[in-house]
Amino acid sequence: MKSMSLVLAAAALASLSNVASAQTSTWVEVDDKTMVAPFNVDADRLEDMDVHNAAGQKIGEIEDVIGTDRAAATALVVDFDDQAGFGDRDDIIVPIERFSLDGVKLVLKDDAATVAAYEVYKD
Repeated sequence: MKSMSLVLAAAALASLSNVASAQTSTWVEVDDKTMVAPFNVDADRLEDMDVHNAAGQKIGEIEDVIGTDRAAATALVVDFDDQAGFGDRDDIIVPIERFSLDGVKLVLKDDAATVAAYEVYKD
């Protein structure tokens, strides 16, 4: 009976490790000419674009446009400005749906507390 419990425990642990590894993304920089659908611009145009908060204050800058493959953008890498209240945080991965394009301004919908929980991009 004890060996059966060990076998079941080992199987459960193996299935949990498979789930964990399935949730881990490998990020890659998308090709410069990849169209970023929500904004109808290519990735090259988004890079180095300023990021603003809802009040219009500049809070950072886009460093990279990334995804799980080179042909589809799913996140933006942002370097935040310290004086904007986000801390001097570099290379933070923010899901693309957290942004809107207001004319020529890229606006982040999230506050500093939300951003603090986002992953750091390691290129």
